[in-house]
Amino acid sequence: MSASEGVRTPAEGVTRRNEPGGGGVSAGPAPVAVVGVPPLASTRVRRRVGALGFARRSPVGAVSLLVLVFAVGVAVVGPLLGTGDPEAMDPIAVFAGPSAAYPMGTDYLGRSVLARLVSGLRVSLALAAAAALAAAVLGTLLGLVAGYAGGAIDEAVMRLTDVLFAFPTLLLALLVAMVLEPGTEGVLVTIVVATIPIFSRVARGPTLSVRATEYAIAARVGGASPARILLRHVLPNISTPLLVQLAFTLSGALIAEGALSFLGLGVQPPRPSLGSLLNDGRTYMELAPWTMLAPALTLALAILAINLLGDELQALTDPRLRRR
Repeated sequence: MSASEGVRTPAEGVTRRNEPGGGGVSAGPAPVAVVGVPPLASTRVRRRVGALGFARRSPVGAVSLLVLVFAVGVAVVGPLLGTGDPEAMDPIAVFAGPSAAYPMGTDYLGRSVLARLVSGLRVSLALAAAAALAAAVLGTLLGLVAGYAGGAIDEAVMRLTDVLFAFPTLLLALLVAMVLEPGTEGVLVTIVVATIPIFSRVARGPTLSVRATEYAIAARVGGASPARILLRHVLPNISTPLLVQLAFTLSGALIAEGALSFLGLGVQPPRPSLGSLLNDGRTYMELAPWTMLAPALTLALAILAINLLGDELQALTDPRLRRR
């Protein structure tokens, strides 16, 4: 480029050009955005590139996420797609095979398996998500308090988690069923109590490390309250292992809900869930295998997708497992 050509430096907001009396420099305001590209459009491009990067680095995680999103979408908007009433009975179409009227056949009362599967998927996912989130909040809070306070408080919280760990999930469900009637409340309490110790230990370990860092000590010396230090400094630094644990807990909650409902300790009829649908179809598996295969495959696919997504998240966030 010759000396007579102008040069624009956007980062510095400086324009160099030839003046009649010689070279000169005129300073102007730095441009806010590239001409012709709106800020919102550039944000969308960055998000698209991030999504494509995730799919490129982790195709298994991307497929698992798509399967999970599809399952949630079907559970939420399924009734709006004309799947039918899950409680509507057709005595003439008892044990009818898959057809145009009943894409997944009917059960022993002539009810649409597809309609009951969509309703059961919605109930199971809602219960598992609510239980996993409740356990994550309560367990993380206990772990943060125990790890930051230390001493007697830490010892008391850890011994409490040891006691909860000693109860098998099925025995705990039976104890809860003795206090509460079998139903959604019992499932929620059982899953939350069984998984709180996991989140407590996951949160406590990193908290012990983060509280000894220089920025946490500086915040404490500067007069920051313990709650502010935990929320602003400790929690953001331990959010990654908690997110990974949440994914695994969600799959475990689906398994627990299915097992409890299969045994009659969970969701009670006529309200369907994946576990109760398995229990209903088990008796007639040889006569009408679709009544059990549909909920079994749906439950297995949902659990597999969540577990694979959790594995991929752990591999992407853990430096020791990160792919090169």
